[in-house]
Order: sequence, then structure tokens, then C-alpha cells
Amino acid sequence: MRREEIVAIARETLGTPYQHQQRINGLALDCAGVPVFVAQRLGISIEDVVNYGRLPVPAEMRAALDKNLVRVAKAAMQPGDVAWIRFEHAPQHFAIVGDYPYGGFSLIHAYNGSGLNCVVEHRLDASWMARIVGVWRFPEAGP
Repeated sequence: MRREEIVAIARETLGTPYQHQQRINGLALDCAGVPVFVAQRLGISIEDVVNYGRLPVPAEMRAALDKNLVRVAKAAMQPGDVAWIRFEHAPQHFAIVGDYPYGGFSLIHAYNGSGLNCVVEHRLDASWMARIVGVWRFPEAGP
């Protein structure tokens, strides 16, 4: 699998409305639903953790990431990787890293904030970069 495939499939979710715990592209997804959709489309077997609260338990999220994906250094982040993001104190959000059309990286994620309520893609700027607490990679994506 190529990283471009991961990003292209993640972009298929753009505009899908946000809804907590949902996994149906075009109808409703949450932030975990985007990487789950990508994995399913690529035939990658990952455990889809469901029945979590609106404020998930970081230790459980970390365990799911470690079980299904391969951790990489933030400095080694590439398009197609999965970023684990904090908004205030504890990490609670996932995004697929994309290749921003004007250079650098973007984030593709189901976002419920700033007047948005859908899957979006935007440039990964310094404020978003500072929120990333870890990066994981689909094992099949290679180094």
C-alpha cells in the first residue's frame, strides 16, 4: 500500500457530517471513524473500539493505537500516518496526516468545532502541530 492511497481514501470522507461513534462514510463519522474507514477500504484488519464516551480515556486510546498501528517519532511523520491530538490537556482526537497542496502537511479529520461539524482537511500549522502528542502508522504502509 502506498501512502498516497491512504490519503486519497481519507479524502473520500471530506464533508461527511460529524456524529459521535459513527462509522458510515457519507452519512456520519467521528474522528476514530476516519482511520477505521481507511483501514476497512484497504483491507487492513484493525479492532474498532466502540462504546466510548465523548471524553475518551487516554490510556484506552493509547492501548488501541499500540495494538493496531506502529508508533513512529513525530519528527518522522509522513502523509498517511495517524496523529493523536489533544485539545486541552488530555489527547482525545485522531486525524490522518495528508500532504498539503501548497507544501507541508495537512490534517484530515472529523471536526466538531469552530462552526464546523464534518470531516475537513486543513493545513497542519504550528498550533495544530503543538497539539499532536503521538504519531502512528498503518503497518502495511512501511517505513
